[in-house]
This record gives sequence, structure tokens and C-alpha cells, in this order.
Amino acid sequence: MRRLIASLAAVGAVFAGAAPAAAGTASPTEASLVGSATLWRAAGDKIRFTFDAHGFGLDVRGTFRVSHYLGDQGAWMTGTIDCLVVGGDVAVVTGIITASSVPEWVGVRRGMTVYDHGRRDRVGYSWVLDPGSTESVPQCVSGAPYEWVETGDFRAVEWFPFPGPPVSSH
Repeated sequence: MRRLIASLAAVGAVFAGAAPAAAGTASPTEASLVGSATLWRAAGDKIRFTFDAHGFGLDVRGTFRVSHYLGDQGAWMTGTIDCLVVGGDVAVVTGIITASSVPEWVGVRRGMTVYDHGRRDRVGYSWVLDPGSTESVPQCVSGAPYEWVETGDFRAVEWFPFPGPPVSSH
């Protein structure tokens, strides 16, 4: 009888221990991109991106902040996210600059892309070929993630309001 009680107690402990893990794997209810990271540059540039974006497509809310300095030269900008799309480990956001150390940038839409790859994240941005541009990109458009994260981390959570294709048995 003692063995039966001990066995039942062990089984109960296993199931009780499994309950919190199951609760932690709940499906997301919206896409998101959150986190902050500093990019690596051989010359020592201090480049930082921060995102707090939630939602899907144009039904999104959130903010971004970007700064880039080399010595005492550089600039910063903050803004409001106006689009977020996440597919797998890649998130694309666009946002309107609401404040900046470069006044001409206020009101301009910029695009940013994050590849969420654990501690080897990457970032891309729409202004790489023309950093001083005051032209806006279309919503949800950015460049490939070509820069490497040195410190920090981003978390991209995929969510779509429609189902994907059926899983193939091949």
C-alpha cells in the first residue's frame, strides 16, 4: 500500500510540475517587437536601437528610439510605430519620428528590420544609403538586417490573424 501511495504521489508531482510549463506556452494574441541593443562597429560607433511595438500591420502601437554617435558627433531620434509585421524570426517596423536632435527629421517615416536570433540578433534600417535623407519610406518597408548586435537583445513574436497552410507530411 505504501508503494502505491508513493507511486501516486510521484505521478501527481510530475503532473503538478507540468502545469506551469503548459501555461507558459500559451499562443500569443498579437505580434510584438521589444528590446534594446547596441550594434557592433569596428570604428567604435555607439549605435543603439530600442523598440516597444505591439499589434499587427497598421493596427499597432508603440515607440522606437535610435541613437548613433562616434565621439561627440552623432544624432538621435524617437518616434511612434505605425506598422509592425513579424514573420518567423524577422520583424519589420516603420515609424514616424516625433523628436530628434536633427529637427528636419521630425515627421519623417523610417523603416527598421530585426532578425531575432538569440544573442546574435541583427538589425537593418531604411536610411543606410542616405543617412541624412528627409524622405519617408512607405509603411511596413525597410532594409535587410545587415548590422550585428553587440550587446542587448530583441524579441520578435510572430502572430497572424489568419491561419497558415496545412503542415505537409513530406
